[in-house]
Amino acid sequence: MRSGIIALLGLAIQVSAGLTRPPPSTKPHTFFNRTIYSPPKGVRVLYARVAELRDGTLLVTSTVAGGNFFGSGPEQAFPVWESKDGGASWTWISNITDQVNGWGMSAQPSLLELREPLGRFKPGTILASGNSWSSTGTRIDLYASTDKARTWQFVSHVAEGGRPNTTNGATPVWEPFLLTYDHQLIVYYSDQRDPLHGQKLAHQRSSNLLTWGPVTNDVTYRDYLARPGMTTVAYIPPLKQWIVTYERPIGNSSSHGAHYPVHYRLSPSPLAFDSESAASTEAGIVITLDNGTQIAPNASPYVVWSPSGGPNGTIIVSDADSSELYVNTKGGDPAGWEMKPSGQPAAYSRALHVLREEPDVLMVVGGDTFDGNGWGGLSCSVQSVRALLGQTE
Repeated sequence: MRSGIIALLGLAIQVSAGLTRPPPSTKPHTFFNRTIYSPPKGVRVLYARVAELRDGTLLVTSTVAGGNFFGSGPEQAFPVWESKDGGASWTWISNITDQVNGWGMSAQPSLLELREPLGRFKPGTILASGNSWSSTGTRIDLYASTDKARTWQFVSHVAEGGRPNTTNGATPVWEPFLLTYDHQLIVYYSDQRDPLHGQKLAHQRSSNLLTWGPVTNDVTYRDYLARPGMTTVAYIPPLKQWIVTYERPIGNSSSHGAHYPVHYRLSPSPLAFDSESAASTEAGIVITLDNGTQIAPNASPYVVWSPSGGPNGTIIVSDADSSELYVNTKGGDPAGWEMKPSGQPAAYSRALHVLREEPDVLMVVGGDTFDGNGWGGLSCSVQSVRALLGQTE
């Protein structure tokens, strides 16, 4: 991370010049690739995340880094932008900074607003997690804001591992994802610390956000070389099932051209993805094109569900390599996946969000590609799920 980025982000970084804002409205507008933040040369934005507050305010954060993805430094932070008009315009409001490690907030943020009290934290508290790392370790830390993301306070360390290193046998932790369930906060993450697995998916829970329960497995394989990673979770009400998506690298081979093919599992509980019954539902997403060619989404998936699209609603998945989205209106049937244009460029770990009050409205937020071949900035698109599916009103 280059010095001075925090100061730069502290300026009034709002919507890029030249964009025309739509007239004020309480209804979201359909738009594509709307700029949130345009970084200076040599800086790029990755791993966007979005949260919606009770009053409809949208928050977006991301990793902001120099050319070296594994860079670190105490000046690194997660900037936070706010939108009051459904994503049409954005204003920078704060930076989530490392207050305890001296390492910076290096990568992989996650956001969530509490809708119920947990310990001393009231409804409306905004939680943020991310990976703080240095040459000596990785730490998944939790921060909280009680003033609508204007200021942040350190709450607790969730998990700690070795230095950032994706080599099997190294022991870092990666990629937190936040979910509240059964009066607890769940922090899902990728875990390389288990000597039985090159990497696994796991979670820990807390009812007070200060102390954390034991590590519980979510996705593991007998093959040590298997490296499931990048957990995201969503609930599918018509099925009374939870879905978890993740990438599953498969060594030197590939699945329909994807070296990090996207897999998923279904479970009646978000705490039991590693159960035998959930493991039996595992499938990779594969799309069969009209000419018979099969393709698979690749890397850094994100999953949400919308009630639009039919009796089962629509499961929507993003990946790292495609502008398109992958949709399933057949309750997660492995044969039911289709690919639809999103209007948003491909990006490393794009985020999806379905608006709470208008659940036919889908937001896609993304930054640069992992290898730096994208624009490098942060942008979002908003459209109807029915329109995405090609359905008429």
